[in-house]
Amino acid sequence: MRNQIIYTVTIILMLISCESEVKKESKTEKFVELIIETEQETKEEITVKSKFASIGCIACHQPKSKIVGPSLETIATAYKDNKEGLIAFLNGEGEAIVDLNQTAIMTPFIETTKAMDEIERAEIAAYILSGKY
Repeated sequence: MRNQIIYTVTIILMLISCESEVKKESKTEKFVELIIETEQETKEEITVKSKFASIGCIACHQPKSKIVGPSLETIATAYKDNKEGLIAFLNGEGEAIVDLNQTAIMTPFIETTKAMDEIERAEIAAYILSGKY
């Protein structure tokens, strides 16, 4: 009887041990997937941020301060729930709703954003609205 109890306890402990190993592997796999996703998102953010700078937007639009045009924070606040409106503006189809006195200065630069494809304009708009500058 004693041997049978020892045998049963041993089997139960082995099963519990195996189950915890499976859970550890599962958690590790999820963690690795999360790291890969984060790296991918970071690379995409860097690419869009570089695009924003390379087409000259950064010359007038700084993250937190007004230089020539409004800051990115100001634009993001104005278009908070209106991503489509911001995309339309970048496509030359929408009216400016931020710093209306500077609209004439922005007009020639809209030609640059109009030349982008839809995806690039959407990425630039998402970057501005994200607050991750």
